[in-house]
Amino acid sequence: MKKNIGFLIFAFTIFQNSYSQKLYVWCQKEQIPVPRIEFLTNSEIDLVVFDGRILTKNSKIECDSQTIINSLADLIKSTYPSARINLLETDKYFRNSEKNKITIKIMISAYHAAFGGDVKIGIGNVAGQFSWGVFPEGKWNATTGYSIKIYDYRNNEENKFSKEIGKIVSRPNTGGYRTAKNILNNSYIQANQELLFFIDNSLME
Repeated sequence: MKKNIGFLIFAFTIFQNSYSQKLYVWCQKEQIPVPRIEFLTNSEIDLVVFDGRILTKNSKIECDSQTIINSLADLIKSTYPSARINLLETDKYFRNSEKNKITIKIMISAYHAAFGGDVKIGIGNVAGQFSWGVFPEGKWNATTGYSIKIYDYRNNEENKFSKEIGKIVSRPNTGGYRTAKNILNNSYIQANQELLFFIDNSLME
């Protein structure tokens, strides 16, 4: 009897650990930005997005990495319609920036939801420059994080700007996965608003 009880406790512990480390990823809802008309007119911009998240094997992923990258790139293109934005392949992220143009490098350090503090498992490395703070236990937590580097090499100048963005949204488990999906989209919108404002302020003459 004692052996059976011990086995059940052990099995329950394994189940709990595997369940608690499950991360959830859903595709973003369409976000309609306010276009910056005539801002960065005819400026050539190289944009490269790198997905640096660390997702567990048992994660529930309903939106692949390339779709997330493309959605973010489309949002930036829609925000700056007067600029000539070239989306580079992900493997160009670590390449040196070219002269006489603007290069925007974005590393996605987080875009996922999880129950409790295990949401921090999926956060990629952002060089230790950002403190994520405390994730509430007993709630759904969703986070979106970026590490942004902007190289403004126009007019034979070399101006560099960098910023870490991390947005966390938490809610009680009132609607199950629907709650998690909604707050993940909320964190995404908040992070994008800060990202776009950072681009504005960095490149405004």
